[in-house]
Amino acid sequence: MARPQRPKKQKPRSSTTRPCVPGIPAGLPVELLTADIPLDADLEIERQARLEALKARLARMLAEGRGAEALDQMMLAMAGLERANERLAWVVVRANRFRFGRSTQKLSREELNQLLLAFGGDVAATAPGTEPVVPASPEPEQVDDASPVDEAESAGATPEAPEKKPKKRKRVRSMTVSPDVERNVTVVPLSKEECTCAHCGSEMKVFDYVEHQRIRYVPAKIVLDIERREKAGCDRCRKDITVAPREQTPAVERKVDASLLAKLVAEKCVLGLPLDRQRRELARLGLDIPDKTLQSYWAYTTDLLEPIADANLSLVFSKSLVAVDDSHLKTLDKSAKNGIFRGHLWCFVGTDGTVGGPETIGYGYTQSWDAAEISHWFSAIDGHIQCDGYAGYAREVELDDDGDKTVVAVPNERRLGCGMHIRSKFHDALLAKDRRAAIPLKHFADLYAIEADCKARSLDAEARGEVRRRLSAPILDALDSWVDAIHLKLLPKSQRRRATTYAINQRAFFRRCFDDGRFEIDNGRVERRIRLFAVARRGFLFTGSVRGGERLAIAFTLVDNCLALGIDPERYLVDVIEKLERGFPLRRLSELIPANWAAEQAAQKGAE
Repeated sequence: MARPQRPKKQKPRSSTTRPCVPGIPAGLPVELLTADIPLDADLEIERQARLEALKARLARMLAEGRGAEALDQMMLAMAGLERANERLAWVVVRANRFRFGRSTQKLSREELNQLLLAFGGDVAATAPGTEPVVPASPEPEQVDDASPVDEAESAGATPEAPEKKPKKRKRVRSMTVSPDVERNVTVVPLSKEECTCAHCGSEMKVFDYVEHQRIRYVPAKIVLDIERREKAGCDRCRKDITVAPREQTPAVERKVDASLLAKLVAEKCVLGLPLDRQRRELARLGLDIPDKTLQSYWAYTTDLLEPIADANLSLVFSKSLVAVDDSHLKTLDKSAKNGIFRGHLWCFVGTDGTVGGPETIGYGYTQSWDAAEISHWFSAIDGHIQCDGYAGYAREVELDDDGDKTVVAVPNERRLGCGMHIRSKFHDALLAKDRRAAIPLKHFADLYAIEADCKARSLDAEARGEVRRRLSAPILDALDSWVDAIHLKLLPKSQRRRATTYAINQRAFFRRCFDDGRFEIDNGRVERRIRLFAVARRGFLFTGSVRGGERLAIAFTLVDNCLALGIDPERYLVDVIEKLERGFPLRRLSELIPANWAAEQAAQKGAE
């Protein structure tokens, strides 16, 4: 007789099962969810109570025959969860890209073409117009040992067939050693037996050398110069004594030479080395300097160089074209909140309008981003000013305490826009997965391709302006038409709406860049110069006071100009410090500006 089957026991549901919750789970604030702390037991009980209430409400709706309404509520809850998940995922992507990713905004031509075609672009502009074929692998690297005839015969081709141009291989730039570097040449002679000809037995003559070069690094060192002055006295009456005079009496009595002062300034700007790191380096070389002493040397040197930096800054403001941008600099202040406030270091780059001409750089420091703090700088500029979309540039400020005269920091009729900042807004929209932003990015790629072609052909300002009016103007019109057509259709807080709003606000200033070949279409030259400070700031992080920020501006003004001119900052600073300490005439102060100093040095070298 068959044994009756027992009914299967149902597994009890685990109490740890967590059903889906609409919105943010448990209604917790975002600060608590991101604080990386375990959730409290009371919060779990509250979560379970809310889920049970939701379950009961949905069950009641199903019992009353309102299944469609219950389904709609569940769909709304799931949609809310997906939106929250997408938003958090995008925040994580942006944070990871900001911390670990590349900061470039470049896209390949293939990526732009595909995105342009996806949204109604011109097929004829991107498609080659031929039948697609199966892609072939690239040709392997060939060894150039065989002759062209042998290669043609091995390939089965006739000698009359056109030869394919070999693909140029991208090679790493080789190292170069400056002619000024010390060279130790060791000549290895041949012995008498080796100089005897093996055929006729006569003596051979040396006609060339086979060189083998090896680059050797010699560490820096501290040298202590001691001057011992003889003292003599009368041995008979013991009433007279004399001391030998000094060979050269220094202008300032101190224990360190001007070379050490120049090193402090140059390495803090060029290498981003804080004073404490330089102190440890000097200690490793055998010189132990207290922190306070090293800081006093830094303050003394920058204060000594301040008149030259001010004269150089005034030279920048006298140029016909001035580009400007700023970067933040944390400043310590016990009276501020958390003991620190956000200062700003401003970079000015002036040119005379010559394409590829020399640049003059100046830096300044302000305690805030207020337009009133920078108005005295901009009021000294008579030429065109190229800047980004900071609202303070268009704000009216009072020049005097009485309020009788108010000026705009950057007048609209002399303001130039920046294509890099406009393009970056559309690039942010593309990173936000809005592929429609590829259309304006394609227009910007075409504009910059025209600029690159003008640079490659070394066109002057007049020729470049003609090319812009002929080729760039239609692209600008197409870009503006696309922005105007789509602007009002976008959501107010979307990334693309922010990009189109910025483009519309900067349109007049950006289009002005194409009216004259002397103007650049972006603010890249000042962005490249201020990068030196932005990289160095990672080393020293902050400045100790407002005066410390001003001293940084002095140091970067002189050092950055030396780098732009291709001269050694330390050699320049040593010479200038020694001249200032001996009492340099004020009427000849302009001779110590880096550009004039470099011209004088070149003239002296040419005369020799």
